[in-house]
Amino acid sequence: MFPNSLAAFNHACYAFGCRILKRVEKARAWPEAEFFIENVPDEIWGEVGDNYANWVYQQGFFAALIKCFTKNESLKIIDFGCGHGKLAPVSVFFTHPKGEYLGIDIQESYINYCRRKYAQLPGVKFHVSKDYNPLYSPEQQRAVAGSRSYGDDWPVTANSIDVVIAVSVFTHLQEADAFGYVNKIYTVLKPDALAMLTCHIVEEPRKQPGFIFKYNPFLVSLFKFTTPLPTSYNWFTSNPALPESGIAMNMTGLNSLIQGKFKIEVVVRGSATGGRDPFPQDVVVLRKLTSC
Repeated sequence: MFPNSLAAFNHACYAFGCRILKRVEKARAWPEAEFFIENVPDEIWGEVGDNYANWVYQQGFFAALIKCFTKNESLKIIDFGCGHGKLAPVSVFFTHPKGEYLGIDIQESYINYCRRKYAQLPGVKFHVSKDYNPLYSPEQQRAVAGSRSYGDDWPVTANSIDVVIAVSVFTHLQEADAFGYVNKIYTVLKPDALAMLTCHIVEEPRKQPGFIFKYNPFLVSLFKFTTPLPTSYNWFTSNPALPESGIAMNMTGLNSLIQGKFKIEVVVRGSATGGRDPFPQDVVVLRKLTSC
């Protein structure tokens, strides 16, 4: 069996085993939990480190943040970089009865999948953005010849959104692109509304990754953000050949990014940059200031 075939076979076996475990878990769960178990896509297994536990953990993590910092009903939510729609199932508890969840991604295959998978969920929509990132869509980069739109095609109006969530987006944006999207997020949010962004925030002296990262040299190498990036050099990468594969910023970079337009409500320090939370990325909760 050729190496690629062997990898595909192993992945298929792993996915099959996970589906069996999923059915067993559903059979033993409280009825209220079956909804979440059923909405874990089989397609996530092996994708960007995702698994059943990580999927459910992130749903609970961001649901708790939404509950802590919002009024919790009829919210209009944007999930920027939604991927397989991890937050779509849990969103319905916050968008009911008059709100809406909008998942946005640059990969059309993800959006097509989400439209099929979550068609039964109320108030849930998805949008394919024509924006691009060199890590995910180099063909789009060639097509647009270096131009950036930063969400110009998002089907939302200014000052209309209660929460924007961006998981594993700013960890793949260089400085100019991060500013472009923060400005877009600021524009679409209502006054006093929230942005929840995950990123990597490095300190000096640098902290080693925590938890299980210290036992996995490969994972540790992914989070060695040793190369400063222009123009401010407050952004760093772990891969100079393709910086977008892993990007961090320092606190000076974060403070310049929010430009006095947001108040930092909380920074939850993730394990990849030495924090104590099991979620690997740092999570920054920002509140849009009414005047700046």
